[in-house]
Amino acid sequence: MKAWMHNLYMKQVRMAIETYDLIAPGDKILVGVSGGKDSSLLLYALSQLSRLKIYDFTVAGLTVDHGMLGEMPAYEAFCKAHDLPIHIHHEHYAEQLSFENPHNPCYTCSRLRKGIVKRYALENCFNKIAFGHTKEDVVETFLMNVLKHGKMATMPPKDLDEESGITLIRPLIFVDEKAITKAVQILEVPLMRDLCTFASNRVRSDAEALIGHIEGHAPTFSDQVIKALQNVEMNRLLGIEKR
Repeated sequence: MKAWMHNLYMKQVRMAIETYDLIAPGDKILVGVSGGKDSSLLLYALSQLSRLKIYDFTVAGLTVDHGMLGEMPAYEAFCKAHDLPIHIHHEHYAEQLSFENPHNPCYTCSRLRKGIVKRYALENCFNKIAFGHTKEDVVETFLMNVLKHGKMATMPPKDLDEESGITLIRPLIFVDEKAITKAVQILEVPLMRDLCTFASNRVRSDAEALIGHIEGHAPTFSDQVIKALQNVEMNRLLGIEKR
C-alpha cells in the first residue's frame, strides 16, 4: 500500500473498524456500490485490506443497475483491472418508477435498491453489508434530526437489520469528502453517473447548507461534532427520568 493511501483514507478506515469492531474473523462483507465516489472508494479500500490479510474477511461489491446508470462498461473494466470483485444486478425499474411517481420517486427507488442488496446478501451468505456513508453524512444526519425532529441521533457505525439479521457497517465515517474526492481522482476511477433527472436536481438540505455556513467560520465543526458524538455525557442532558 502506498503512503498516500494510508494518510488520505486508510488510516481513518482502520480507525473506524477498530473503534467500533466493524469486522470480525470470517466475515463475508457485501459493499453496496452505487458507482459514485464514496462507495467506489469503500470497495477499493476494503479489497486492499482483504488482500493484505490485516483482517480475516472476504469482500465483494454489488451494483443495482436500475436502468439509468451511465459509464457502466468503463467502471466494470476498472474493477476488473484492479481485481475488485463486483456483481451487477440488472433490474430496470427507475424509468417506470419516475412515471408512476412524477413528483419524487427517490424514496421508493432507494427502498427498492436496498431491498435488492439485502436479498442478494442473504442468497449469497454475506453476513454484513457495508455502506459508503462519510463523516459529512454522519454530521448532516445529526443536524437533520436536531432541526427537523428535535432529537439527538445520527447513523450508527454498526447496526443490525432486524428483518434480515444482517449487520450494517459504515467504515468511512471518519473519512471526509475532500479526501475521498482526491483519492478517486488519483486512482482515476471512472465513476458511474445516475442519469435520472431527480438525482441531478436534488435540492441541498437545510442541514447541508447550515454545515457549509458554520464551517465558513469554524472549519473544524464537522470534526468537533464527530468528537462530541463519541463523548456524550448522559447525565448532563435533559432526559426525562422513567418512573
